[in-house]
Amino acid sequence: MTMTQRRGVFAVIVVAVLMVIGGVIGGLLPQPVRPLTEPALPTEWLARILLLLAAMWIAIGAVSAHTRLVGRPGAAAARATWLSATTPWRARESTLGLLPLDRWLIFLVPVALLVATRILQSSATTFVHLILVIGGWTVFALVLRLVVGHRSPWPVIAAVGGVVVVRCTLTLVALSVTGADGFSHEFWSNPVLRIAFVAVAFALFVWAFVAAGWALQVQGGTFYALGGLLAAIGVGLLVPAAVVAAAGPSRVIALWDDGLGLLPHALLALLPGQTPPLDALAWVVVAIGAVLAIIGGVMVLVHRRSLRL
Repeated sequence: MTMTQRRGVFAVIVVAVLMVIGGVIGGLLPQPVRPLTEPALPTEWLARILLLLAAMWIAIGAVSAHTRLVGRPGAAAARATWLSATTPWRARESTLGLLPLDRWLIFLVPVALLVATRILQSSATTFVHLILVIGGWTVFALVLRLVVGHRSPWPVIAAVGGVVVVRCTLTLVALSVTGADGFSHEFWSNPVLRIAFVAVAFALFVWAFVAAGWALQVQGGTFYALGGLLAAIGVGLLVPAAVVAAAGPSRVIALWDDGLGLLPHALLALLPGQTPPLDALAWVVVAIGAVLAIIGGVMVLVHRRSLRL
């Protein structure tokens, strides 16, 4: 078995394990308890338009990986995100020789799709979860950029961006059926659909970090990749959690409007008379993020010091 085949088998095993874990989580999640509200946007049709665009991007990337379509404007960017997301050990080679337009598309397409999807999820009624989620991803990306240093950042950007596009596509499929508010009631009430959705969503979410680490590993080694990934995850977790802890978890959760979200609605049942545990949980998350950031930062510094010796 070749190295590429071994990597492919390992990737399939990792995704399968993540889906099993996600399925278990989906089975344990309570049904959301928030009342029906009138959406501020026609989320179903807007989601269908975004879904069509996202599907076209993915299709172009998949086809460009095996045809001459890669020579078309923008096709190389789609190909890079597709290959980097599905085979992150090829992220570096897939981003070599990209034109400036393709590099901009690798960055802008996932960002724009993520923001648009999150706005539809909240029905444009509140931006609390949008600020926290986008803020967390932004901090994560900035730390990764610092970790990469003089190396090319495009393999990591392509890997994470490609997974983000697929993850947003999954969410848009759900939103295009019943809209943001209807989904939280109709979809979650069906245990089979709930478990299936959470299994895939959880696997894709964690795979984004696996893909980022794999892209880093190809560039600098396992120790460097693990340290950089821990540092980015730690800071990306610490900053939003600190904001929530400072603002008050119960207040943030009450303002959270995310029909497809998992954690906030599960915590809503804890709100009556349970503010102290929520406050403590928020600071625990801050502490976990700080520990991960410190461990990862030390590992990156040790790696860089070893290169100078």
